[in-house]
Amino acid sequence: MRYIIFDLDDTLLNDKREISPYTLEVLKKVQAMGHKLVYNTARSQEFSQKYFERLQPDYAIVNGGALIIDKDEKVVFCAEVDVPTLKMVLADLLQITDDLFVQTREHFYSHKGKHTIQKAVPFDFSVEEFPFPAQKIVTDIKDDAMAQALADKYNLAFTTYMGGTFRRYNHIDATKALGNRNLMKLVGGTLEDIIAFGDDYGDFDMLREAGVGVMMKNGRPELLGKTSHISAVTNDEDGVAKFLVTYFGME
Repeated sequence: MRYIIFDLDDTLLNDKREISPYTLEVLKKVQAMGHKLVYNTARSQEFSQKYFERLQPDYAIVNGGALIIDKDEKVVFCAEVDVPTLKMVLADLLQITDDLFVQTREHFYSHKGKHTIQKAVPFDFSVEEFPFPAQKIVTDIKDDAMAQALADKYNLAFTTYMGGTFRRYNHIDATKALGNRNLMKLVGGTLEDIIAFGDDYGDFDMLREAGVGVMMKNGRPELLGKTSHISAVTNDEDGVAKFLVTYFGME
């Protein structure tokens, strides 16, 4: 039995942010063979819900490894930044940027309503004391050293999105790679049991650790060739499905 673990955006999803009928058909066949389907995404549970309903995976790892749910949407793992730590992190962040968001178990909060993505709830972090633990903090910090220093100061997991200036901070036990490790602990599996797919920096460690790690052809150029496999085609060409068809001899 294998655990087929895939990122969503620019990996499983095509450029229209959809799961193609062909990819869904292949995944269902693989699942019927006895293998387990898992998506591992930086998206929240709410923002990935439509894919959960379409895929009906065995597990979903969301918020960059902070939350794992099973096929019945029961929480089986959760790692959050506690309220006192979050208060200090937000105070430091507000000294250098006003472009920040906080994701909790239930909602996505945007500083002063600056952005409306993911049905974000407006919240003035500079005035109101935020009362909930955070599953992830997303912010725009242009200085790499400053961004890393913040993670080091509060012992947070830290990821840069697409090599740009948006940064994601999580509890130290919440990364995509740790999401895979934590899931294997829960199910009694090993990392060798995993076939993992991804395209970006946040996926790299989970691909490197997996028994089979597949970087999409459309992945970050500087990461291509540094995992065990590269997909022959892109996310927009059903790269995940076509790799699995070949791997399992389904042709």
